[in-house]
Amino acid sequence: MQRIVITGATGGLGVALASLLDSQQNELVLVARDEIALGALNESLGARHQTFVADLASSIDLDRLIEQLSKQKIDVLINNAGLNEFGEFADLSPVMIEQMFQVNVIAPMKLTRALLPNLLRDKATVLNIGSVFGYIGFPFYATYSATKFALRGFTEALYREYKDQGLNVLFVAPRAIATSMNDARTESMNKELGNMADSPEAVASQIVQALQQGLTRKVIGFPEKLFARINGLLPNIVDKALLKQVAAMRRFAKK
Repeated sequence: MQRIVITGATGGLGVALASLLDSQQNELVLVARDEIALGALNESLGARHQTFVADLASSIDLDRLIEQLSKQKIDVLINNAGLNEFGEFADLSPVMIEQMFQVNVIAPMKLTRALLPNLLRDKATVLNIGSVFGYIGFPFYATYSATKFALRGFTEALYREYKDQGLNVLFVAPRAIATSMNDARTESMNKELGNMADSPEAVASQIVQALQQGLTRKVIGFPEKLFARINGLLPNIVDKALLKQVAAMRRFAKK
């Protein structure tokens, strides 16, 4: 049995991860900003897990969470909490840009850094939930892509820095997931363009499998996995493919 911290536990993927890891008899530390939803999730799992109410966009909440977690043994830290916003970059408020970087990048980095002595001592794993948009800069997701690129860079560097000290660091990049994070505009756009979305349960299963296998990188979904590789080698090819879709995307982004 492992003690596993899951941030963003009440989101679609968070709930799926919590349910699967609970079924494997792990001890969970569930973190989310919605106290009611967090309590309901824990009740559904038999009310046997720890819960912490924290909004990771708040430095005060993050510091309180760090204070509590630093007192515990942690086997796996899953940085799952995230914010997303679909739309033209010009329409995105500066406040939302800051919040997305705070939740998607700064909070995972600060949390990992604060807990690092414990994580190194216990030969733990840091699992950062990214996105295929952390490999492919996607139009109308400029800030979200930027945050996931940053998270991927952090993950890769951290792995290389501490692997020899027994810390495993994993970056998992799902494609679109069928959760409430995607609004009606996004769902309509994905349907028109033929973009696939996986269920939270299917993604959670692959994430846990990657965790158990001790992987360091995993991209979920095809052809997205192929596009990520092509984008790394021949980005002009991906440019051409996406530029053909921009006009259609803009129609949905403006709604």
